[in-house]
Amino acid sequence: MRNSIQLILPGLIVAATALVVIVVDLVTRRKATLAWVAAAGLLIAAAVSVGQWVSFTHGFHGLSFHARTTQTGFADTIGFDKYATYFTLLFCGIGLLTVMLSDAYMTARRAPLGEFYGLLLLIVCGMIGMAIATDLITFFIAFELMSLPTYVLAGFLRGDERSGEAAMKYFVNGAFSSAILLFGLGLLFGASGDSNYLGVNNGLQAVTGVNGIAVIAAVLVVTGFLFKISAVPFHGWAPDVYEGAPTPVTAFMSTGVKAGAFAGFLKLLTIADHFNAATWANALVVFAIPTMIVGNVLALPQRNLKRMLAYSSIAHAGYILLGLIAAGKSGSDAGLHAVLFYVAVYAFMNIGAFGVLVWIRVRRQYDYSLDGVAGLGRTMPLASLAMTVFMLSLTGIPPAAGFWGKFYLFTAVVNAGYWWLALIAVIMSTISAFYYLRVVWYMFFREAEQELPVAALDAGPSVGISAALAIAAAAIVAIGLYPTPLIRFASTAIRSLVS
Repeated sequence: MRNSIQLILPGLIVAATALVVIVVDLVTRRKATLAWVAAAGLLIAAAVSVGQWVSFTHGFHGLSFHARTTQTGFADTIGFDKYATYFTLLFCGIGLLTVMLSDAYMTARRAPLGEFYGLLLLIVCGMIGMAIATDLITFFIAFELMSLPTYVLAGFLRGDERSGEAAMKYFVNGAFSSAILLFGLGLLFGASGDSNYLGVNNGLQAVTGVNGIAVIAAVLVVTGFLFKISAVPFHGWAPDVYEGAPTPVTAFMSTGVKAGAFAGFLKLLTIADHFNAATWANALVVFAIPTMIVGNVLALPQRNLKRMLAYSSIAHAGYILLGLIAAGKSGSDAGLHAVLFYVAVYAFMNIGAFGVLVWIRVRRQYDYSLDGVAGLGRTMPLASLAMTVFMLSLTGIPPAAGFWGKFYLFTAVVNAGYWWLALIAVIMSTISAFYYLRVVWYMFFREAEQELPVAALDAGPSVGISAALAIAAAAIVAIGLYPTPLIRFASTAIRSLVS
């Protein structure tokens, strides 16, 4: 039991912080304290994860970790290794940036901050659970812990009809997705006779011939995965939900929840994969191509930047699927390394892009339109400069980090023999340059018809937003100039999963 608790300690810290935030909210009138408490919990959880990574590498006397091994706990329902540590650090970082973006924004809207940060931290806890789960039951519990509070946060601005509409659409679609996923997991358990990932694989391997139930189960599980990452044709909810949800929540959903889905399903597919990897790689091609095309093409006419970034998020889900396809076709880990690298880079650049919108919104009466950012290069130069960094990175223009993310993904696909798929991805990435760089052009080269009025609500100090943008922009530039540490970090993490 002691060893098991050590393994889930980062998640426990995050969950405990969620409870502390709610209690502190009841006893203090200084609501700014809540952001500090939430941030402190995430930082402590991240620090513990760093210690676990070191112990996995070198081994520490007095700790129940052994160097270079996967540690299991709670009757093998969880497995903690460098893969889980990598994603735990990423999730804590995404959560921390979201807290920093949310303080002034939610304060200006008189939102209950205690409930907001508490739910946000519980989502992070669910995301960590997705990364450490090695059992179908644990996996689904973590999946729902990640999903259910997200529905609430999408509709957190109760006086805003669009926020309520976003929550309802997300909840209805999410409920169908969860039901389909649970049905698939149930069939997977029935076909294999075990709920542990390794047991599922061994049970399916023991069956001779084609296991029809297992095939149906795989289809249903992959459907739940594709919905969560908003891949075509399960993408219809994303633009409306992203537009209506509070902007910090949209930033979190488009990065954290998507990263959590990739972390959990990648581990499930890797360990419990009874089918030939090339088979599900071929199946993912059918979804990756329309996801890239639909996301990029429908982003072109968008005049609302939140909707534009929503379609952009769909397109990037297609790019990330390329890494899974490359891994399945080639049998090499290069595609999986690229997935982990790109998920981290995408988190920084997409949170940063939405963060600039938050920064503008807390100061001006801004409706997130493209015309509204015209001339901001003169009136808000720092925000415009930060947005330029994020737009260049999302486009994949060097030396921004997004270039290396796409480079590793596309290279892995080419090496797997799917050069034509990489060509489609390059063409779609070229098309995306139009709507990304159009934002930069409006900021610096187009005069505003009229200056945006000052925000009606007093947001108070927005140091957190400024700091979050600075961190995200610095990370994009630093990784772009020197990507080696992060790619080695990702490679080490994925080797602990597939070894």
